[in-house]
Amino acid sequence: MRDREWLTRLYEEHSDAVFRYAARRLTNREDAEDVLVEVYTVAWRRRTVVPEQALPWLYRTAANTIAHVVRGDARRGRLHARLTAVTPLYSEDHLPDPDLGAALQRLAPADAEILRLWAWEGLEAQEIAAVLDISPGAARTRLSRAKARLREHFESGEEVGS
Repeated sequence: MRDREWLTRLYEEHSDAVFRYAARRLTNREDAEDVLVEVYTVAWRRRTVVPEQALPWLYRTAANTIAHVVRGDARRGRLHARLTAVTPLYSEDHLPDPDLGAALQRLAPADAEILRLWAWEGLEAQEIAAVLDISPGAARTRLSRAKARLREHFESGEEVGS
């Protein structure tokens, strides 16, 4: 039975990862904290459908919540929406290579996101598929293509898109 104990265990196991996921994609810590709260509120309400392997489900829920936050920001101003849609402006983790951050900004948002899921969140193709709600084959293909575009950028020194 999924009770408060279940939710507590779920939170203890995955809250740091979910917070980092949100913080890397939003402009400030407060928004990331709000997303974290919302994700676990949804998990509690939908506890009967949360899979045993919960982290990809939690990431997908966070992604949906983040999309809602970004849409709200867009209604409050175009400039703010443009800045937050391109790249995470707040992160407790610093990129080891500033060129990597610049390269991610130049990639198409979908390519940058799949690379972040793979590199920052440490997800495999099947887990990425669950987060993005696509097939594992599509996740492998998209990840491979995004890696190739990133590699092409570094080799040529030119901007890359999809």
